[in-house]
Amino acid sequence: MKRALLSLSSLVFLCTAFAQLGGNSSYLVTELPSSARVSALGGKFISVWDDDIDLAYLNPALLDSTDAGQVSLNYGSLFAGSANAFASYGVHKPGLATFAATLQYLGYGDFSQRDEFNTDLGTFNASEFVLTFGAGRQIDSLFRVGANVKFIQSQLETYTSSAAAIDLAGTYRSKNKDFMMALVFRNMGYALTTYTEGQREKLPFAIDLGLTKRLSKSPLRLTMTFADLQKWDLSYIDPAEIGRIDPLTGEEIPLEEADVAEKILLHIHGGMEFLLGENFHLRLGYDFRRRNELRINDSPGGSGLSWGLGLKLSKFRLSYGRVIYNQAGVTNHLGLALRLSDFRKANG
Repeated sequence: MKRALLSLSSLVFLCTAFAQLGGNSSYLVTELPSSARVSALGGKFISVWDDDIDLAYLNPALLDSTDAGQVSLNYGSLFAGSANAFASYGVHKPGLATFAATLQYLGYGDFSQRDEFNTDLGTFNASEFVLTFGAGRQIDSLFRVGANVKFIQSQLETYTSSAAAIDLAGTYRSKNKDFMMALVFRNMGYALTTYTEGQREKLPFAIDLGLTKRLSKSPLRLTMTFADLQKWDLSYIDPAEIGRIDPLTGEEIPLEEADVAEKILLHIHGGMEFLLGENFHLRLGYDFRRRNELRINDSPGGSGLSWGLGLKLSKFRLSYGRVIYNQAGVTNHLGLALRLSDFRKANG
């Protein structure tokens, strides 16, 4: 156990030291939660080793034989007519690995197109999709490894861009199965084609570390994910605040910088699952960074919070997630999963 923690920690800090910092990236479609369950649990959920194929999109090392024959469909209603959808399927090859294919589609809706004279030229749309092939393999009773290969296509009006990327992941689960840890390197890749000539877009490379603990003799499972470890300082400074002059003193107003505690919190996504039997789960999540960046200062409300539930009905597994960005907007997510072998048995 101590050796596993030391190895994973060393790898995180090594990659953090050499990660490229600063600048903006494209293809942020890959950062969206992969399911209603993930949405409900804070948006980053990579360290629970169970039979949910949706988790493999964020951590392919979680793929195992229990994912074989699973079909999963997820839909998220976002903002201003935009929507996000996932479809996944798993296959297990004994002695080799467990494989999964996932198709993600993000539609931004229709937009009014006008020229510089405000002439109505009709409408246009924008969309992105990600095709992912993942594989997970067990090393021994405690460790699993996995990888995703992604092809990303983006179309914004007449501008198109594409990219290829890989994810690498490792997962540890204790002998008594009450503690899990995962490390994922996401979106290591390269833009194949660009929106405009000579401007190659970056991918949103990230390093995530997840820890999960099931409390002894309790239905509560706690998860903490440290996201975006490739960059220490995730705090945001409003450009409008730079160089402001105090009208009374005539001196420049110093910027309020984040302290060490806040910089740590900006990496944390928390989640709790109440496992009330095999057929009903309650979920609660919190994203400190989302609250810090999107809350309305005078009235933050529930910004950063998320919640949901999981329900198993006969051969179907249903999930719901609700994410609060601020008082002006929330998103709703629905998920449906089933196992094809259950229907074959029933027909047989």
